[in-house]
Amino acid sequence: MSDTAGATAMAWLRADARRFDLVVAVAVICVSLALSYGTPDDFDSGWPDLLAGIGAFVLLTLRSRWPRALFGIGVVSTVAFVLVYERPTVLVFASLVLLSTVCVRLERWPAVGVGAASAVGLYATGLTLSEADEFGDARAVIFIAWAALAVGVADAVRSWRRAQASAEAELRSALLASEAETRQHVSEERLAIARELHDLLAHSLSVMNVQTGAALHLLRSDPDEAEQSLVAAREAGRNVLDELRDLLSVLRDEDGDEALTSSLPTLDQLPDLVETMRAAGLDVHWTRSGAPRPLAPAVSLASYRIVQEALTNSAKHGAGTVDLLTDWQADRFVIRVTNPLASSGGDGGDGGDGGHGGHGLIGMRERAVANGGRLAAGESDGSFAIEAWLPATVDREVVE
Repeated sequence: MSDTAGATAMAWLRADARRFDLVVAVAVICVSLALSYGTPDDFDSGWPDLLAGIGAFVLLTLRSRWPRALFGIGVVSTVAFVLVYERPTVLVFASLVLLSTVCVRLERWPAVGVGAASAVGLYATGLTLSEADEFGDARAVIFIAWAALAVGVADAVRSWRRAQASAEAELRSALLASEAETRQHVSEERLAIARELHDLLAHSLSVMNVQTGAALHLLRSDPDEAEQSLVAAREAGRNVLDELRDLLSVLRDEDGDEALTSSLPTLDQLPDLVETMRAAGLDVHWTRSGAPRPLAPAVSLASYRIVQEALTNSAKHGAGTVDLLTDWQADRFVIRVTNPLASSGGDGGDGGDGGHGGHGLIGMRERAVANGGRLAAGESDGSFAIEAWLPATVDREVVE
């Protein structure tokens, strides 16, 4: 309770510099009076001491505004009072407080110089109080000790303030870095969600569009075949709804990463994807080589999405048979999708980042790079090819 009260009182004082200076002024006056009346010598107070006390109070209450000017006034007033009345004065303590205030605003060695000059001046003034007029008189030497104490307190306060400023700067830097990291993480999450939605919707809606188009074409001439096309379109719609539900559940789940790896498609579902595209009318020739092995969940998802987007683009922009190659090599998994273009210089004539793929091609490349792989795409001899290389190191967690 006492610690809390003390912290509250200090916070109240620091909130306003004038409030703090007023408290310091009252404290200095009280200490001066206590020392004066506590000495064994008779203390003959009169109007000069009253004026000196008022002057000291004014100097101290205004010390934060003009510390250097008030310090000079305080030292001159102290020397004048001692020389005229030949007795100590409260102005001595006020001058020492002002000395400390000035030294706080200076660097260490300039502060030491100001403190040394002040100590010599106060020592010389203190000699006038010595009846024996000795240079080693205790009443004169005490002024040097007080000046050294004032400079030491100023040095400690200066160091403490700089340490606080440094700690606050580090805290601000840490907060800014944390905010930047959070913004980056949010941006990456938004990009990942947008990529998933694009791949999911582009594929499923493409299949639905092909199937409904076929059904519309066959509705009168071959109703049974049209019905099969509509059934396939409905199945594609059901699939997209299921995947959207899984994706939304990932967004709602606090443990999003774990939910993501368990709900999104993997490379094991690639045969189903190929069959779906074949059912949609795309002639896919799939060549598989190498020995399949478990992959990290992110790599497996990226592989599936790359094939999905490549086949979807082939259905939209290509013509003829689509050649799909999945090759398991020693340290990488290679995906290659090649299809003839509908017309030379048509949708794919931009080399891959234009009509043939658009944002989907950008997403495929980002998926490959994010998982330590790479992706190349381009047109050659009337065909468009997409080739991806992804790391195929065995995921021990998957194996276990």
